[in-house]
Amino acid sequence: MSPATSLPWQQFCHACYFPLALLLCCVSTALAQLNNETSPTSVFFSRPDLHPPAIHLEILKPEAVTPGYIFLAPYRNIDSGPYIYDNYGNLVWSGAGTSGASTAHAPRVCRYHGADHLCCFQGNQHHGFARGRGIIIDQNYRVVKTVESSGSAPPSDMHEFRLLDEGRRALLTAYQPRTYDLSAYGIGGGMGWITDGVFQEVDVETGELMFEWRSLDHISPTASYTMAGTTDTSGNGLAEDTPWDYFHINSIDKNDEGDYLISARHMHCIYKISGQDGRVLWQLHGANSDFRLNDFNFSSQHHARWLKENVTHTILSLFDNASNTFNITNKWSRAMVVSIDHVHRTAYLLYTWEAPDQEGGVSAGSQGNFQLLPNGHAFIGWGDHAYFSEHSDIGEPVLYGKLAYWGSNVMMYRCYKSNWTATPRTSPTIWTYSRTGNNDSGLVSYVSWNGATEVHSWKFYAGDTAKGPWKMISSAIKTGFETSTRILEVYNYTFAEAIDRHGKQMRRSSVVRTFIPSAALSPSCDNSGCNGIHPAEGQDMTGKNPGVVNVTLETDLDSSSYYPHSQHRHGTGGTVAATLLGASFAGLLLTWLYRRKEHLGLDRGFQYHGLREWYLRSLNRYGLRKRFLEGYSKVREAEA
Repeated sequence: MSPATSLPWQQFCHACYFPLALLLCCVSTALAQLNNETSPTSVFFSRPDLHPPAIHLEILKPEAVTPGYIFLAPYRNIDSGPYIYDNYGNLVWSGAGTSGASTAHAPRVCRYHGADHLCCFQGNQHHGFARGRGIIIDQNYRVVKTVESSGSAPPSDMHEFRLLDEGRRALLTAYQPRTYDLSAYGIGGGMGWITDGVFQEVDVETGELMFEWRSLDHISPTASYTMAGTTDTSGNGLAEDTPWDYFHINSIDKNDEGDYLISARHMHCIYKISGQDGRVLWQLHGANSDFRLNDFNFSSQHHARWLKENVTHTILSLFDNASNTFNITNKWSRAMVVSIDHVHRTAYLLYTWEAPDQEGGVSAGSQGNFQLLPNGHAFIGWGDHAYFSEHSDIGEPVLYGKLAYWGSNVMMYRCYKSNWTATPRTSPTIWTYSRTGNNDSGLVSYVSWNGATEVHSWKFYAGDTAKGPWKMISSAIKTGFETSTRILEVYNYTFAEAIDRHGKQMRRSSVVRTFIPSAALSPSCDNSGCNGIHPAEGQDMTGKNPGVVNVTLETDLDSSSYYPHSQHRHGTGGTVAATLLGASFAGLLLTWLYRRKEHLGLDRGFQYHGLREWYLRSLNRYGLRKRFLEGYSKVREAEA
């Protein structure tokens, strides 16, 4: 954290870059990590389906860092989605896929129905904005509510989804293309296209539109600092899919008086908007600032928030990108706290925080956020650099982590830090392995429970059959996302049990059979696991069909023994199975009766009672019509 310093305004073009997304390689079996130089990714024996970013911590001071979890949502990586990590960079929850087959942004703890939930945006990414909805996830990681834009606005945008008043209302942004006369801006020969920056306040439960504001109703495009066709996100104004984004709204806040604070990146400006009629009450910076900036400036900013406000002063925070990758106003991006003196119409820079990077700082050309924690620490997300940092109340960096390195093209819009308690509805997952199947290599088990925050330790049980009897073979304190244990004696089946800090049983995994590699696979294995298959450079890996062989499945696992001592769930499964069985039997009976109709004297009954037509329709419904007609034609031929 540093005091304000004088920064001259500089404008120059910044060369475009075209980062390449590199493929992951180099599997490490012992550490269960998939690494490369730009976007390291973790894999786990118990959950090989997960591909979370592997965080590299360049700075960690455990005694000084704020307790809690880190919430972030990288995108353009292998599995984009919301993630939770602890202060040591260990994965807590991978939410990839939870929000649907689409991108997620800005996961954080929110209040809904009097309890902590997770809120984030979910939708389809466009260039510079997105289309989708807000989602609310409970402490079991179930999506319990979706929030969408209302009125005539398009689907909501990624830049803001924020709950108000214990989740009763929500703030949303939206980007709406409109036809517009752009001849004054050098775009002629017909109607041009422009993006209207929209924000709404909606009722979460009913979807009712409570308030709506549109930039074109209040702010002229002549005040924009980003002309059409000048940046990678400005749009050229020539078509519906490339409208000129003159405003680029990227944050909304609301005060107790009902007014709004919004940030417009392409205007280099922060506005206070009346909650009564939508008029601009004041604007900070930009083309028509109501305040003189005392020896500082900002540009292309994000995430403006009110901190304090009274009649004479306003204190707010923001993330100063100072760059849009084409125009730069400061060497490094930074978080800042600004004080506005309404009496003297002057704004002062109180504090700034820069990234504690070895290069001296980070220049984030897009995205980014600044969260002031309750203990006075600053938590900062560095936007298109997928980095985050925490700084003490005296400005000392106590945490600096990187999800991916510059050049990977992996980004994150915002990240947050907060306390969080969750117990998933899913069960723990275990994988057990023995290299030789005897005491020479022993037995190793790996267990994890995606999203569980209250697990303190694990108990491991083993037996020679899938139904026991069971013997507790080991216990281990939970370490990171995946915990392992090793014993000398080998068993055929195992399961694990999660234990909380009070010694209470939480939940058990399913019963799994110990994996023992075949003689052909064994040379690729060690006592921890087996290597993945990676062809040599230029080699084409093709599978070989071993042909049909006699295989005996040596297992006594069945569905009822997957989860030992778990309560049976009463549902419709048995009823559905019985119904399907009965329907199948009825179908076979009707088929037999029809084919035997002449012998049984049923032909006239079929005709008179309309059963023949019903039967034909029924067979067609189940895909049997062709077979029936073939049989029927043979009967007709025989009769002829």
